[in-house]
Formats: sequence, C-alpha cells, structure tokens
Amino acid sequence: MKSVKETLHHSIDILSDEEAQQILEYIQHLQEKKDDPKTLKGLASDRAFTTPEKVSRGFKVVEPIQGKGIAVSKLLVEDRR
Repeated sequence: MKSVKETLHHSIDILSDEEAQQILEYIQHLQEKKDDPKTLKGLASDRAFTTPEKVSRGFKVVEPIQGKGIAVSKLLVEDRR
C-alpha cells in the first residue's frame, strides 16, 4: 500500500504547470495559517501589547435622539429617486 506522500508525489507528476502552481499556492496558504498561533503567542509575551484587566460587558443601551423634521434616511432615498 502506498503512503500518502507517495500518492501525492504521483498525483503531482501528472499535473499541468498551472495546476501545480495552484496546489503550491494552497500549500503556502496552509503553512501561513500554521504560523498565526506562533505569532499570537509571541505577541502575548511582548510587554508592548496588553489587555485590560477588567472585562467589558459590552456597550451601554442608549435611547435614540428624537429630532424634528424628515429623517435623513428618508431624504436620501427621495433624493436618489
């Protein structure tokens, strides 16, 4: 039984140059994804990057301001017609 790498080598041998280029770009993309966690771990240990001690619970609920006249959204729609 052939190993996965042997099967892959055989498959690559029968590809056109354009198809091989696409496969190479995909492999490079996968390798870049692997490097992301290493980069984040490096940043976490760097003192220049800090996170707040207190965790925010989100944004405050605010009441919309009631203005006089026609709403801007309605003016924009009418203007574009």
